[in-house]
Amino acid sequence: MAAPLQIQLTPEEDRLLLELSLDPKTHKKTRLWAAMVRLAAEGWTAPRIARHFHKDRSTVYLVLRRFLEQGLPGLAYRKPPGAPRKFTPQMAAFLEERLAEDRTWTAPQLAEALAERFGVRLAPKVISRHLRAMGYVWK
Repeated sequence: MAAPLQIQLTPEEDRLLLELSLDPKTHKKTRLWAAMVRLAAEGWTAPRIARHFHKDRSTVYLVLRRFLEQGLPGLAYRKPPGAPRKFTPQMAAFLEERLAEDRTWTAPQLAEALAERFGVRLAPKVISRHLRAMGYVWK
């Protein structure tokens, strides 16, 4: 069994964590994580903190480890990155080349051309949205 995580705060860190945990302009997860660190510094165990906040204890351990490794910046909330974009700048250039040709293209035809060239299927509505963003309009 691993040793419990020992959190020791300087008076300045404790003051900053208290401000973070009470500031309504701070992201709610950052406020929660600051409160968890303060309770751990007061001697609360991770399972007790988890019960108090109705969280899994692995979440508490994660927050405490991040604080020990990174300090206060480790408590800042960062939005998860999400999935990478399917529509790339190369696809935009490809669409511009197609639209420069002397023919009329529909969104479904452009979607099919993109699928053949890049192997990525995009809905015609998505193609239309990107074309509008690129400055193309039609009536």
